[in-house]
Amino acid sequence: MRESAVESGADKPHGDEPESAAKPVNEAGKADGSKENADAAPDTDEQRSRGVYASVKRAATSAVEQHGHAVLYGIVGFVAAALILIVGFWPTVLLALFATIGAAIGMYRDGDRTTRERVSSVLKRFT
Repeated sequence: MRESAVESGADKPHGDEPESAAKPVNEAGKADGSKENADAAPDTDEQRSRGVYASVKRAATSAVEQHGHAVLYGIVGFVAAALILIVGFWPTVLLALFATIGAAIGMYRDGDRTTRERVSSVLKRFT
């Protein structure tokens, strides 16, 4: 007896919405909650969200492929601006200087010819 009350919606509070709004009916006259319609409905929230994510991924990939440097330097500029706002100008300059020195040391250790020549020329000036 309890099952029939749940199926008929007797336990649900009745609001201002008509019953047709609670159970939409498709063109065949069956309720949208039916098993036949659930299998045939390709437009679910999960499928729509996958479609949105896929289209954003395609757009982002296209933008990076066509404008790779603009995207990269835009991100670098955003990070620099965020650092300046969060920690201040001079700490950000010091951080950028240390990052540049670290990258140069890494390139030197990797055996980059131009970096080795530049380091040699700088060291000759001091000796």
